[in-house]
Amino acid sequence: MDRSAPRGVLLVHGAWHTGHAWNGVAKGLRDRGVPVAVAELHRGSLAADIAAAESVLDLGPGPVIACGHSYGGAVISGLNVERVAHLVYLAAAMPDAGESSLGLMSDAPHSDLHAAMIGDPHGITTIDPGMAGALFHGHLTEEQQADRAAGLVPQLMTAGYQSIPDAAWRVRPSTYVVCDDDRVLHPELQRRLSERASYTATWHSDHGAFASHEAETIDILHRLATDR
Repeated sequence: MDRSAPRGVLLVHGAWHTGHAWNGVAKGLRDRGVPVAVAELHRGSLAADIAAAESVLDLGPGPVIACGHSYGGAVISGLNVERVAHLVYLAAAMPDAGESSLGLMSDAPHSDLHAAMIGDPHGITTIDPGMAGALFHGHLTEEQQADRAAGLVPQLMTAGYQSIPDAAWRVRPSTYVVCDDDRVLHPELQRRLSERASYTATWHSDHGAFASHEAETIDILHRLATDR
C-alpha cells in the first residue's frame, strides 16, 4: 500500500437530501487528489441505507474517512469498522447500539424541524417549501437557499426509528462538528453527542454546513485523508 496516497472519503447525506448536496465538497476533495464516494440513501430502512453506503466503498486499498451529515451519522455509525479509519459527524446523529436518530431527537430540546414537516398517512414526509431554505441553510443567500431547497426529496421516516446493533465510533476514532446555529438538530443535542467523539470542533453554522462551511468541510476531510 502506498502510504503517501490519501485515504478515500465517503460522504453520506441526511434526510430529505440526496448525494447532490455534497457536490461542492466532493469536487473540492477530488481537486486535491482525494478519492471520493457519495452514498445515495432512501433505500427504505437504516440497514438498507448502510448497505448502500458500503456498496460504494471501493476507494482503493485501506479503510476510508466516513463523513455523515444529519441522519447520515446513523448510517456511518453502522458501517463495517474494518472499512473505516475515522468517522466525521457533521451536525449529525451519533447513535449508540440500540438508539435511533429520532429517539435521540425526542430526548432533546425541540428544534424548528417539526413545524416544517408535512406528513402523510404512509409515513412519508416533505419539508414545507416556504420554510426549507431558511431551516437548512439560513447562512446562505436567499437565492442559494432556494437552489438548495429545490433539491430536497420526500423522506420515508421508517429508518429514523431504527437502530444499529453496534456503533463504529466505539472502535474507530471520530470527530464531531457542532453547528451552533442549527435549526434542525438542536445544538444542545449536538454538544451532548460530541462528548462521544474523540475530537470536537464547533462552527458558527446552520444545519447545512457542507454548503455554508464548504471550505472548512473540505479542509477537515482532506486533513484526515492525508494524515498518515
